[in-house]
Amino acid sequence: MALHTEERTGDGAAGDGSTDAKLAALAARRRTGPLTVAKRYAPFVAMVVAIAAVVAVFGGDGGDDGDAGTVAAEVASTDELVMSGPMTWQRAEAEGRTQEVEWGPDCDTSTGRIRIPIILVPQCVEPFTGDNGGATYRGVTQDEVLIVYYQSNPEVDPIGASMVSATGADVNPASAAEAINDFTDVYNSVFETYGRRVRVETYLGTGASDDREAARADAIAIAEREPFAVLGAPPQSGPAFAVEIASRGIVCGPLCASTMPEEIVDEYYPYMWQVGPTPDQAAALAAEMIGKLARPGPAELAGDPAMHTEERRYALVHYDTAEGDHQAVYEALRDQLAENGVELTIDVPYQLDMAAMQEDARTIISRLEQNDITTVIFYGDPLMPGTLTLEATAQDYHPEWILGPSYLGDTTIFARRTDGEQWRHGFGMSFSAARADRSTIDAFQAYEWAYGRPPDNNTVSVIESPIRTIFTGIHLAGPDLTPETLRDGFYRAVPAGGTPMTAHVSRGDHGIWPEQDNGGSDDATIVWWDPAATGEDETGNAGTGMYRFANGGQRYRLGEFPETAEEAGLFDVESSVTVYDHVPPEDQVPDYPPPEIEPAPAD
Repeated sequence: MALHTEERTGDGAAGDGSTDAKLAALAARRRTGPLTVAKRYAPFVAMVVAIAAVVAVFGGDGGDDGDAGTVAAEVASTDELVMSGPMTWQRAEAEGRTQEVEWGPDCDTSTGRIRIPIILVPQCVEPFTGDNGGATYRGVTQDEVLIVYYQSNPEVDPIGASMVSATGADVNPASAAEAINDFTDVYNSVFETYGRRVRVETYLGTGASDDREAARADAIAIAEREPFAVLGAPPQSGPAFAVEIASRGIVCGPLCASTMPEEIVDEYYPYMWQVGPTPDQAAALAAEMIGKLARPGPAELAGDPAMHTEERRYALVHYDTAEGDHQAVYEALRDQLAENGVELTIDVPYQLDMAAMQEDARTIISRLEQNDITTVIFYGDPLMPGTLTLEATAQDYHPEWILGPSYLGDTTIFARRTDGEQWRHGFGMSFSAARADRSTIDAFQAYEWAYGRPPDNNTVSVIESPIRTIFTGIHLAGPDLTPETLRDGFYRAVPAGGTPMTAHVSRGDHGIWPEQDNGGSDDATIVWWDPAATGEDETGNAGTGMYRFANGGQRYRLGEFPETAEEAGLFDVESSVTVYDHVPPEDQVPDYPPPEIEPAPAD
């Protein structure tokens, strides 16, 4: 594998209208105007969800039923959506009818939300009776909604699987599939699905993580099952997979389209949905944090004391593919950094080749040293920081390290792979929330509440979230289920979270972002690495080295990041938290009795 550090090459010429051609065209575009959150496109860290898929163990022509490739018409306002949809708690409040509606046993009438002991659950919906319209869309019948959940196959990507399993994560597809089925049974029992049962089939990928042709073939094979929606995507080939799915009028749901350029998402709207912030949102949040907490000035956080009096010289080390799919996210972050006063000296893209990681890290560190870089900003996969920091120590190079957008680079399970003495000299942005005992994490808590025992797979926090998200959209869509009404259901969801242990989540127009929000979470927290702290990682494995969440895990939206390290609580052990001993009051949930679970019918 050649490490690209100046410019990228890639054929990107699979023919007019092909997935590669569209992605290559997007990667090649340059904009001359300033970056804005609302207008800029950029894919958001492919390896975030790529590795998430591994941890979870987990184009073609448009389909007959879909309108993929068209720009959506203007969406109704949030108020109009609430009043035109099913009888939700919010609509009943607006009509003064909350006491009149018979909400059924799965509604907590003290909160107006359904009875699941986690924060991010939707508002109650009046139980449905009557005719649901039958086959309202592909994958929807009178009796069921078909969803396909893509799982990565460790047997065809053994290097990636072995590196992830070395962290203690369960990479067994069988236990992951069991967890998927178990969560589906629980949520069929408590969400309103309008006389239909949601059925989730699992699909085991046929190719390695970077095999785009296998990804397309898998997408076509999944489409032939005619599902309503697809969850999950193959590692490193998500864009090719997602376009093949959405171009057939199939919803590419959370963990399916999370690596896509926003312009492609717009083209296939409303078939693609992200699990975290959009690329523009992520770049804006990261740039604001860095611009405030590592603004131009002496590199005081560097591990090398000689750098403490040197003016910061910044480099951005970032993931890309051979096709240059992620050039745009680099541009977005570069321009947002510049708007926040941070000018890059160099940028260093890399491709994830696990067999060549050591060689690539050696090249990257050498280039950083040659350019007198004091401050390394990183975004990408969660494995490369480990190799980079070990190589930095080998070359006696001790800069400041800043973790930019990365879902799993901000987890203790992966950060323990780093050279802790290197990684402690800096800080990072985390979309993940602070946590308490593993049993209090949403997915683990919901599973134990429903089944009275822990799940067999220790990565259920990745597995469960997209299932709950798609159920939420169905729950708030009403009986006429289509991609457009699913979108309306997402937009109707009342924003929730923003507490130390729960990210703030919203979609649609809720006044949180300048324009309509098609992302997921809206905020982030600030973390730094403590190599001496001890405790359990996210999968329950005890060890040494933990992320500390500054100011107790306080979360920040755009425009809210603190101005100074002192205000942010950086490196203040007393005000930080690694793992909460007790769930903070704002994250505590009622203790509901377990649901009566109706298992799926036998085949």
